Amino acid sequence: MAVIFFKSWMYYIQRWHWRQMDWVLLEVKPPKEVESSPKNMEQIFAGLWGAFGTVSYKYEKYIKGVMQDYFSFELVGYNGEAHFFLRTQKKLRNLVEAQIYSQYPQAEIREVPDYVWNVPADIPNKKWNLWGCRLAMTAPGPFPSAYPLRTYVDLMDVAKTDQPFFDPIAGLMEVFSKLRQGEQIWLQILFRPAPDGWQKKARSVADKLLGKKETAPPETIFAMDRRTWWESFYDVLYALVTGQPAPLRVKDKKDEPHSLALFLSPGEKDIIAAIELKAGKKGFDAKINFVYISRSDIFTMANVSAPMGVIMQTANLNMNSFRPDSKTITKSHYFLAKARKAYKQRVLMRMMRSRSFWEKGYILNIEELATLFHFPTIGVKSPMTPYIEIKKGGAPVDLPME
Repeated sequence: MAVIFFKSWMYYIQRWHWRQMDWVLLEVKPPKEVESSPKNMEQIFAGLWGAFGTVSYKYEKYIKGVMQDYFSFELVGYNGEAHFFLRTQKKLRNLVEAQIYSQYPQAEIREVPDYVWNVPADIPNKKWNLWGCRLAMTAPGPFPSAYPLRTYVDLMDVAKTDQPFFDPIAGLMEVFSKLRQGEQIWLQILFRPAPDGWQKKARSVADKLLGKKETAPPETIFAMDRRTWWESFYDVLYALVTGQPAPLRVKDKKDEPHSLALFLSPGEKDIIAAIELKAGKKGFDAKINFVYISRSDIFTMANVSAPMGVIMQTANLNMNSFRPDSKTITKSHYFLAKARKAYKQRVLMRMMRSRSFWEKGYILNIEELATLFHFPTIGVKSPMTPYIEIKKGGAPVDLPME
């Protein structure tokens, strides 16, 4: 009964607190020619990790329902244009803008109305249809987030120096530019700073692959005294019963290697090295939502396959990749398939409009997030992306003041 009451209370109080949050949607227009790499966006995500620590006390968490603040960075295409939106609470607006301007001084940031209300609320209906899902990870095991995705660093290694950097976002910009009137694609990346305990879990996965055995925690003084007392009692009892001294206790030492590193294949060594590299950077608890919305008369699954294919560029088949989450994907089979599909579509639409983040996500570090969301680099030709055409500069230092 107490468990039911506790869960019901947390469900109520957290949603009450969430409804009090004051959100703002910002659109970023990047400079026309971004000569920098996604490394700049990685530094932005590193700066946003400073929002960690919203919940300072258990009283705030369990009585007030306070949750860790989170952000939503969104890639949106409609009417053949690509847009970069950042959704944050108003109290964190200065933090977000400062991080953007620190890496992209020529960018323009402005508050805009929320684009999610530009389509009917009752989709699907006779005039409108949609396909969408939440993305899940494919890696096995109890902690799949330990395995990294393919990032822009890997793509730069492939390009070498004699070829231009292969920007993973270029394909998505091309898909957006071909959207017709009445078609929209939303890709929402929700993330909140994750406490540093996840690195220890990731390294334990690497140790398991290496064949290292988990070290037992050190014995407490109380446990040591209790063990010594029982051993002494057993020795006395053994001597009284048998008339012989108790045998010495010798721990069996198995002739096993401390590590299997010498027996690993090159691929297994690469996996362990990649896990350790991922754990070396700050991480965020994240989830990714995707939806394609269109008028029914022009709806085509080709506009689903293309952006999903772009997302799959981050797939590293030996380690980790994304897949549509079976619980949220908007398709159903067999019994009442049409009604169940419509229900899942409406649930997904509500989730994407509210940007709710109740469930536990997966860990993406700042390098992985920068791969998924960054401004197009100089080699990406996207004529329908709104850019800042004129470079902005500060006022002359000798400008007369009144």
